[in-house]
Amino acid sequence: MADDSGFYVAAEKSDPSLIASTFNAFDARLKLLEKPKDTSLLEKVQKRGSFLTLIIGIVLSLVSLFNVFWSQPKEAAFRDMAEFNKSVNAVSNLRQNLIQVSYQSTNDEMKMALNSMVTPQVLANIQYATSLLPEVGKAAGVPQLIVLISEAINVYDWENAEKLVNEAVSRKSIPTLQSEALRYKGRLMFLRGRINEGRSAFEQALTAIVDEPGWGINGMRAYLVADWAVAEVSLGDCNSAEARAQQFIEFVTQPQIPAPTKAALIATFKSQMRQQNRCAMPEALSGLN
Repeated sequence: MADDSGFYVAAEKSDPSLIASTFNAFDARLKLLEKPKDTSLLEKVQKRGSFLTLIIGIVLSLVSLFNVFWSQPKEAAFRDMAEFNKSVNAVSNLRQNLIQVSYQSTNDEMKMALNSMVTPQVLANIQYATSLLPEVGKAAGVPQLIVLISEAINVYDWENAEKLVNEAVSRKSIPTLQSEALRYKGRLMFLRGRINEGRSAFEQALTAIVDEPGWGINGMRAYLVADWAVAEVSLGDCNSAEARAQQFIEFVTQPQIPAPTKAALIATFKSQMRQQNRCAMPEALSGLN
């Protein structure tokens, strides 16, 4: 068919069979997509294997996290505590050996040489143990701290002695241990020239055991005030020293103290007073045996 310009216009007519065929093809594709695909055994194994690999990876990650956040820190804590105990034992053994030699030998030169050799070892162990305190924390007991404090004072390691004594007095412990830690703090404060802090610590040490009913506890009280009196004598404060000596006499004459303990306390206190030689021996103390 031609229009007025002489061009032909193609007149297309839709074929019903072609449309039906197209719809059938679409329908077949949809059914194929909706129908579950039959997978081979190999494909099933591969899929399950991938899932198992994922599960194993997750488990291994959890094990790794457990190791990082639990096992390793716990092992490190045990190792640090073992090292701390080793240092405490080393300090204690070195002091025991020195005491043993001092009683067995009359050679003063040998004693001095041995003391010069042992002191650096004691210092090294004290410093190492003190450096481990942040790691071991509350696992370090007050008795262990007191061993280190005593030796730190003996070798004039004031800085580490104060760290250790502050750690000891901050702990909640039985009254006798708390009192002992405070007694060492009092002695250390006197040695460092902080007299008021020293007197306060001695007073707190005495208060800590004021209600203790244990048999012979007055022996501990007597030893405490004797240590306080010697600290006062070292400064030349004879009035305060005499007041402490009177307290000592009150405690040491109590009947609950065994006779050998009483005799040792009196003899030790008198000897320390004579060594200081800065205050007269109180008459009441001189007459005690």
